[in-house]
Amino acid sequence: MTPLALGLVAATGLIVGMLNAVAGAGALLTFPLMVGLGLSPLAANVTNCVGVVPGSVAAIVGFRKELRGQGGVLRKLVPPAAIGSVVGAVLLFMLPGKVFDYAAPALLAMGAVLVLTQPLLAKRLRNRAPHRNNKALLAGMFANGAYGGYFGAGVGIIFAAMLGLMVTDDAHKMNAIKNVLQTAANGVAAVIFAFTAPVNWPAAIVLAATTAIGGPLGARISRYLPATALRSVIGVLGLVTASTLLLRTF
Repeated sequence: MTPLALGLVAATGLIVGMLNAVAGAGALLTFPLMVGLGLSPLAANVTNCVGVVPGSVAAIVGFRKELRGQGGVLRKLVPPAAIGSVVGAVLLFMLPGKVFDYAAPALLAMGAVLVLTQPLLAKRLRNRAPHRNNKALLAGMFANGAYGGYFGAGVGIIFAAMLGLMVTDDAHKMNAIKNVLQTAANGVAAVIFAFTAPVNWPAAIVLAATTAIGGPLGARISRYLPATALRSVIGVLGLVTASTLLLRTF
């Protein structure tokens, strides 16, 4: 990549780090940018996956206040998300790209609507038998982890929807846990891609550095957003991401 191209990646990475911390929709910007800069869709996908992980890790540090006391939840939810990521990374090299091209917009739109309607749905779901919710949540973590390993645009939005419905009604705790889960989904796949996929390392390194700056900034910004506003931001960005992916597919 030319210095100018890397400069564009750096500027975008700062914004993406903040977006991922707040809503988990950063790939909406980085994926098309890298394709526009000349990378193949596969190279853009895996380079983006590797590059955003440091930003997500840095955001987790910024959310340490909200994550206090959440160890039990994380020990239950991170493993299926991480295992699902391995499956998704393997599927990336096995399935035709159109499979997830068609599924991704629907999944994102559904997740965004669930986030927006979460206060109305959460109480009803929590009144159901706990073991039924628990099985559905673990299955959802695995499936979304697979999506994150395969492509990952908006993976945090879907995680947020599941958490808001079945785990916590505190939007800020939901967002903090969401960041851990999206880090697990992207991070496991990134390790696999680093050794097996055509990562563009100059772009990945620049993206990693700037998302690491943007992640804590996004964590701080989200802390000052009212719960309703935070849900609205996540939901609206999810619908925008779904619409963009749908247009790209057709």
